[in-house]
Amino acid sequence: MARYKLIYFKGRARAELIRLIFHAAGEEFEDVQLDDQSWQQIRTTSPTGSLPMLVIDGNEQLVQSMAIARFVAREFGLAGNDRFQQALVDSVADAMNDLLGDVVEVTFEDDSRRKKERIRRFHDRSFPETASFLERFIDKYGGNSGYAVGDELTYADLTIYNTLDQIVIAGVAGWKDFERYPRIHEIVRRIEDTPRFAEYLKSRPTASF
Repeated sequence: MARYKLIYFKGRARAELIRLIFHAAGEEFEDVQLDDQSWQQIRTTSPTGSLPMLVIDGNEQLVQSMAIARFVAREFGLAGNDRFQQALVDSVADAMNDLLGDVVEVTFEDDSRRKKERIRRFHDRSFPETASFLERFIDKYGGNSGYAVGDELTYADLTIYNTLDQIVIAGVAGWKDFERYPRIHEIVRRIEDTPRFAEYLKSRPTASF
């Protein structure tokens, strides 16, 4: 049985999706959360000098958050049942990762005028366009199952939940704002009502990013 160590900072951001996949699969992993000083001490051990990094069996290393997420999801059967489903799941994950990029820009924008403009664009264009795409997509490929693709949980659902969580943390929107999108809201409800997630979501530390 493989041993997994996930290394990231003390926050959710680019590592939380990976954590959610591990919890969804019921697989154990070592969750190493570093402060900046600790990171500087081991920075040269990362192939790209960046985090997150997944260490497998104390030897193999994977970097880039979405590459790690896809690898772990496929290892644990959360990436779709066939190649076409896998492509559908990946398309949702990629769309949400693009949206997450917009959230990151808002979070780390220091100029107040530009920050307001980024938030306005997010509310007027980025989020409504992505949410409308997801509603149509889920209606076609998930139907009334409560999942984005097929009739069981995949990492597409976890990516949707995680991105919405990041939007809330950034202060760009609140959970109530997502209720106008019924397919998306149902995925959120399903995840939060699943015991293994509910326990983790309640116990995880409050995050600023």
